This record gives sequence, structure tokens and C-alpha cells, in this order.
Amino acid sequence: MPNIVILDETTANQIAAGEVVERPASVVKELLENSLDAGASIISVEVEQGGLRRITVRDNGCGMDEEDAHLALMRHATSKIREPADLSRITTLGFRGEALPSIAAVSKMTLKTRTAAADRGIFLEVEGGKVIGKGPAAMAPGTIVTVENLFYNTPARKKYMKSPGTEGGVVGDYIFRLALARPEVAIRFTHNRRQVFTSPGSGNLLDVIASYYGAELARQMVPVEDSPGDWLEIKGFVARPTLHRSNRRQITVLINGRYVYSPLVSTAVCEAYHTLLPAGRYPVAIISLTIIPELVDVNVHPAKLEVRLAREREILEAVSRAVRKSLIASRLVIPGTGPQEDKPLLSLEKSRLPSTSFISSEDVENRVLFPENPPCSLLPAGRENYVAEAATVYEHAGGSFPAMEYLGQLLPTYLLAAGQEGLYIIDQHAAHERVLYEKYRAALAGPQAASQILALPLNVFLTHREARLLETHREFIASLGFILDFYSQDTVVVRGLPADFPPGEGELFLQDIIGYLDEPGRSPSREALVHHLAAQAACRAAIKAGEGLSGLEARTLLEQLAAAGNPFTCPHGRPTIIHISYRELAQRFKRS
Repeated sequence: MPNIVILDETTANQIAAGEVVERPASVVKELLENSLDAGASIISVEVEQGGLRRITVRDNGCGMDEEDAHLALMRHATSKIREPADLSRITTLGFRGEALPSIAAVSKMTLKTRTAAADRGIFLEVEGGKVIGKGPAAMAPGTIVTVENLFYNTPARKKYMKSPGTEGGVVGDYIFRLALARPEVAIRFTHNRRQVFTSPGSGNLLDVIASYYGAELARQMVPVEDSPGDWLEIKGFVARPTLHRSNRRQITVLINGRYVYSPLVSTAVCEAYHTLLPAGRYPVAIISLTIIPELVDVNVHPAKLEVRLAREREILEAVSRAVRKSLIASRLVIPGTGPQEDKPLLSLEKSRLPSTSFISSEDVENRVLFPENPPCSLLPAGRENYVAEAATVYEHAGGSFPAMEYLGQLLPTYLLAAGQEGLYIIDQHAAHERVLYEKYRAALAGPQAASQILALPLNVFLTHREARLLETHREFIASLGFILDFYSQDTVVVRGLPADFPPGEGELFLQDIIGYLDEPGRSPSREALVHHLAAQAACRAAIKAGEGLSGLEARTLLEQLAAAGNPFTCPHGRPTIIHISYRELAQRFKRS
């Protein structure tokens, strides 16, 4: 083993930079946080080629004098803490004193800064961590930091960067989340000289949400506000249950004005939506927690993206309770005595099956459980004369689907059928999911799926990150039958959808694709994406619990299920049908 040596300053700085500066978004994060800590009310972020070529952050904060500017480029130099005890009550975004030297170690950086009391500013030119030039600078009070050729001296790190579009999307995503944390600050983001996002700085969180997601989504947000004690305050906005996504990326958690990654708080938010969202779907939410600093440890992650909370269980319960209370107050939930009684408001939408007639709850006793002509031709011998007419018998083409006759509907979600071997209970939602899944999957088959042209093109407003993600995979998406046009301001125009897909859900289909492509570590697989897209579309379009079906609708569904390639499970693996044999029934009635 080689002898132990002290690393030279350049190597040590590059190692430190590796902990803090992972990608261009890391640079933007550190510089933005410095600007906010400096009291800036207006911040401009300009990025070229995803930040790999150039990043410029301008602010109107307090600025620095020449001495502090030089000290800021040294490791472990900071104005935000003085002693170990300060680490237990952090109130600023940055405090480690390694952001500027770490960035300077892996880039060519220019720092310009001026205090309000000075008649002029100064500039420092730094390359690879070394100051190579300095002098006076004509500028308004504040700070301007320009970072060029990021990772020019660490090619091993640079080769693992994503495309400029992807990196720019990550930058925009973080700027938006920081704007949510500080709605009183006006933040402008420009990528390749095109304005992507502008936070108005009005102090209204909903204005920030509208500026990024669009006014339509902002109108579907419900305010959350609660204060279970003087140590905790909960604020934010959550989406109505009709608005949901295929992953948790749109759940933003802010703690003491800092954007953090917190799976536990995200889970607490999802728990509040218990029974309100389809399986595998997640809400859009912005939750801001103000906790006394002594209960928050922000010194557990080099980039400060994770925190440790004291009284964690109380906080999570309070978050879930506050979100649930807001949903109930907005008349989105029927309140019950406990989670097991919480149910969504049932919607009897127009059926997706051929007939459009429905049964009402008043008709249940006479028309569902006791049909006028109950089909019984498959009952045991000797009982055929019980009814005048037998119903249709459904048999699977492959022979494995049991022959059965429809008896009636057992609300809220089951169909009852009789067969030679006993009673069959069919989950109408799962059964319809399977039928639709196979239909949609067939529409996406082959290397190039057929398209249906929309009579009216659909404008879909996406975030900068989402639009760049779709654009990066546009050929892959086009092979699925989607016809998309990309315009400025992150507007995507949907002109065509895969054949046989519901034409009114173009935006939801794009969100399903984005959710799939945006999963960390996932590389696009056509087969997996086809399954994901078809399963999500089928889940949304399938008849729901509580929807009454006429006899014709129920029989049509059973015919379609019998003809399916795999009629026994839904796309998510849940059973569509269960069987109770005559022997089991006899045992239950003590006849054996």
C-alpha cells in the first residue's frame, strides 16, 4: 500500500467540488441560495447549453467588499455561522462556506460584486480555483457570478452529463422549486437566450404556481394552512383529486424556506388522498413547513437536499391531517369517522359500453339482485324451469374461461354470474381494465403505431423540464402514434394520438409518458412504455365502482372479457374474477 500523503490544494478542491457540484443545476442551486441569503429581491439566471457552456446569476443583494470577495473563494469561509452551536439553529440556505471555491475549482469563473456603500464594484477572475485577474467593475449594487466551461478540468465527470436539454430542464426544475420557497422574490430563468420561467415576486405562492404550471392547473389547487402548535406551521397548495400524476416528482416539500427531498413528507401527503386517487397515481402538491430551527438538522447532506427532523411522527401526522382537512373543506371528500370510511364522491359518467341506460340506487332491489328473468339454465339439473328464458353463455375462445350466465349486479362494483361449477363474482372495473388494456396495447403494436388525427389540435402547457424531456425522445414517442409539434414557451401541440385511444385525454397521455421517462435511472424501453401507457389509459377509462350497468352493458362486458387474451387479471395483476363452488356454498349453509 502506498505511503500516506497530504493532497495538494487543487486535488482537494476538486474532491470537495465533487460533493457539492454534481451537475449544472448544483451550481445554479448554490449561487441562487447565496443570492437569497444576501437579501436579493430580484434574481436573474441565464444558462447556455444546459449550463455546461455558461451560467450567469445576477442579483440585487447586499454584495461584498474586496476583502470579503477574496475570502469567499477560500474553503470553509462563511458569514453565516460563527461557532458549533450555530449549527443547531440554521436559518440561512447556505452555511458550509464551500460553494464558491468548489464551483471555481471545476470551472472558469468570474465574480463581480459591489456593496451599496461603495462607489464601484470589483471583479475577480478565477480559473481552476486560482485567481488569475482582478480589478474594478462598473455595476449596480449586488453580485454577478459567471461560470463557464463547467468541468473543463474534470473530463471524467463531464462525460457523464446528460444532453444540454435534459440538464437545462433540471436547472429549470430547481429554480421553480426555489421560487416556490421564496414567492416574494422575483426570479427570471433564461435558457439559450429564451425566457423559460418568470416568478412575479408578488409574495403569493399561487402566482408562482401559475407562472410555472399554467393558470389552468393553478385553478385546480386547494390551499392548505394549519398550525398545530407554536413550533410548526403548515402552508401550501394541493391539487384536487381529478389532477394527478404517475410519480411523486410533482410533490414539492419546503422546510424553512429550503427545498428538500423528503419521501416521508411526500408519503404523508399521499396518505391524505387515501381512496381519492387511482392506484399508482400521485397528487400535485406544494407543502411548506415552518419548524423551529432547533428541530431541523440540515447538516446531513453535502448539498443540503435532505434534512433530519425531530418529532418526525408528529410532523407527518400533522401534514396528512392538514391536507385531508383542506380537501374536506373544499367539498371534495365525504367525511367519515376514520380513513376506512373515507370515500370519493362517486361519479356516474356516461358508460364506455354500448348501452347508455343506467340503474339507479332505488332500482337495486328489484332490477339488480332480483332480475325480472334471472338466468338459470346452468343451474343443477331439475331447476331449468325456474325461469322462462335463459341468458347468454360466455365461453373463452381458448376454452379456459368458464361458461357462465349473467345474474345481476352487486353494487358497488361486482357482477354476479352462474356456471356449472358454482358462483362467479366479477370485478367490473378490473374486467373492463383488462378489455381496454388489450385494445390499447394492440393499437401500439409494431415498430410504428397508427395515428388518429385530432379534429381540433390540443395545446398542452408543460414545464421546461417536461417539454425538454419529450423533445429529447420525440422520435421514440412518434413511433407510438403521437403527432406532436414543439413551440416556444414550452407549449406542445398534440395533433394526433395512437389509433383507438380516447381522443379527449391527450394531455393525460403525455403526462403518463413524462412520468415514465422521468423515473430516475430508467432508460426508455418500448415494451415497458407500451405496457405503462396502455395500463394507465385503461385504468382511467374503465367503468368505476358505483357505476350501475344495465343487463346489456354487463353482458357485453362479459363477452369482451371472455374474448380477452388473459381474462383473469387486470393489467396491474389484480384478479378480475373469483369462483365460489357449489361445494363451498353447501358447506357454508351446513348442507354437507
